[in-house]
Amino acid sequence: MRPPPGFSHPSGLVCRLRRALYGLKQSPRAWYARFQDVVLQIGFQPSMHDSALFLRRTSHGLVLLLLYVDDMIITGSDSAAIDDVKCYTVFSWY
Repeated sequence: MRPPPGFSHPSGLVCRLRRALYGLKQSPRAWYARFQDVVLQIGFQPSMHDSALFLRRTSHGLVLLLLYVDDMIITGSDSAAIDDVKCYTVFSWY
């Protein structure tokens, strides 16, 4: 990896990356790990049958979150909880 233009650095030193770069082999795994951390923090449980499916039981019903590549499908019987999930996930990445 080369440092970006305009970045001055002494010769013979290398840069250490703090996160996975887009397009690298480990990038999808790093993104999924971050995504999983976020949804587990808000009470979702991973499905035993599909690693892309997360479930959250509330007092008013069930919320399902399905991950397809980098898209999320959120559905369930508790519309207030669905709105909460949308807000939380948006604020987690922006």
